[in-house]
Amino acid sequence: MMKKLMVLGAGAVGYVLGTRAGRERYEQIARQAQKLRNNPAVQQKVAEAKHTAKDAASAATDKVRGHEHSGPGGVSTGYSAPPTSGATDGLGRGDDGV
Repeated sequence: MMKKLMVLGAGAVGYVLGTRAGRERYEQIARQAQKLRNNPAVQQKVAEAKHTAKDAASAATDKVRGHEHSGPGGVSTGYSAPPTSGATDGLGRGDDGV
C-alpha cells in the first residue's frame, strides 16, 4: 500500500512540475509569436499577401462570370467565356479513343 501511495505522490508531483514547465514554454512561444506578428516587415508582407489574394479572387470571379480581366500592368488576358449553347468540343469527356 505504501508503494502505491509513493507512486501516486510521485506521479502527482511530476504532473504539477510538467504542467508548470509546459505553461512556461507555452508563454515563451506565445511571446515570440506576438513579437513576430508585430514586426513591421511581417506586417508589410501580410498586407501584400492580402492584396494579392484579393486580386486573385477578383480575377477568378471575373473569369467565372465570363468577363475579361486585366492582368498585371493593365494587359488584357483576352479571356472570354465559352458559348453556353450546350455544344461541346469533345474535350474532357474521355472518349478520345485512347
